[in-house]
Amino acid sequence: MEVYTNENEQVDAIRRFFADNGKALVFGLVLGAGALIGWRYWQSHQTNQLQGSAEAFEQVNRGLISGAKESHATAERFAAETNNSYGVMAHMHLAQLAVEKNELAKADQFLSAAVSQTKNEDLQALANIRLARVQLAEDKADAALKTLEQVKGSGWVAVAEDIRGDALLKKGDIAGARAAYTKGLGSDSPQAIKSMLNLKLNNLSS
Repeated sequence: MEVYTNENEQVDAIRRFFADNGKALVFGLVLGAGALIGWRYWQSHQTNQLQGSAEAFEQVNRGLISGAKESHATAERFAAETNNSYGVMAHMHLAQLAVEKNELAKADQFLSAAVSQTKNEDLQALANIRLARVQLAEDKADAALKTLEQVKGSGWVAVAEDIRGDALLKKGDIAGARAAYTKGLGSDSPQAIKSMLNLKLNNLSS
């Protein structure tokens, strides 16, 4: 770094710097300002888009609950076209209704779409848990076990191991089922789930 002997030399150096680099600086400032404006616009757009999705989801949800004509088709269209958490929740609601009608293949389809639609770990875990339950009800124990491998997060261990144990039991693997139920019991889980796991373990022993 140069050492300036007096203020005049400093002023002259600054003038030379801006003369040599002024255009580049202005260009950089314009780019920086443009990026900032673009970022703020994107944030605002995302917020507005989510708000719009939330309002549309409420309408879709009310339509499904009321059983209004065309509500199912509207909900399917909304779920397919809405690439955020509200689209995921719409798919899961459609899956729930399909399960209630014993349309397990449709429920499987809706939940698979929900899984692929989100990167949120908790939403993915919830969708995969429900998907594994549906697959087990379809007598697809191997598919359910594969789905459970995608469930992440310590908060889901007990319920995942409960389903894993059921799937292994369906395959005739009593030792594997016992290990899964025991692992679920050892996790931090609500008492209701622990009571159910205990009951299943006791039934294996009898």
